[in-house]
Amino acid sequence: MRLLSSTRPLARIYLFFLLLTVAASGCKTAKTHYREGLERASKDDYSGAVREYDAAIAKKPNDGSLYRLRGVAKYEMEDFDGAFADFTQAINLVPNDAESFKFRGDIKQNRGEYKQAIEDYNQAITHQPSYAKAYNNRGLNRARLKDMKGAAQDFSQAITLQDDYAVAYLNRANLRMRQKQYNPAKEDYDKAISLDANMVQAYYNRGVLNHTRRNKKAACADWQRAFELGSPQANDLLKRFCK
Repeated sequence: MRLLSSTRPLARIYLFFLLLTVAASGCKTAKTHYREGLERASKDDYSGAVREYDAAIAKKPNDGSLYRLRGVAKYEMEDFDGAFADFTQAINLVPNDAESFKFRGDIKQNRGEYKQAIEDYNQAITHQPSYAKAYNNRGLNRARLKDMKGAAQDFSQAITLQDDYAVAYLNRANLRMRQKQYNPAKEDYDKAISLDANMVQAYYNRGVLNHTRRNKKAACADWQRAFELGSPQANDLLKRFCK
């Protein structure tokens, strides 16, 4: 009987410990959920990140940065409507949130709302004048609206702010190519490739430029490299012009 009676305190201790464990697991702070969301996002677990940010927002609903982070995770999951709503709420809570303006501009760009996208990029640049990506993306939208001068200025400013910005060199090269500024365009393609040796579009487009300038050998070399990097369109040009 003593043995039986001695197990009861142990059972109570175990039950008490179990209750403490359950209680502790339900008492994560918003900061803990925020950190775990960042950790999951760093591992490309965006759905897990969204769940953590959901929990953080439930505990701290007026923190604009949490909506922005959840918006970024949703953006990566291609839940663009959900991301748009989160970026808008982040801006409502933090009106100078340059990153949320930039991301919301990206979504508007993808929707074909180029003028509205430019308005958001304007805000991003106003609040963060050194935001190279905002200049680059505004330049893309200006180009789509046929504002070539404004686009060129934005791409150049992006490069000034971040001189290793390969995509901005590519975009400026494409613009110069369209304007038949072949020498400056080639310089920009060369620079883009020197910064990112796996940039398929830079090889492909430089090949088109070289073909336009009747440099078949260089064109075919560029298309061959683009094909090796995964461009089926480059293979079509190889078959057509490089036999």
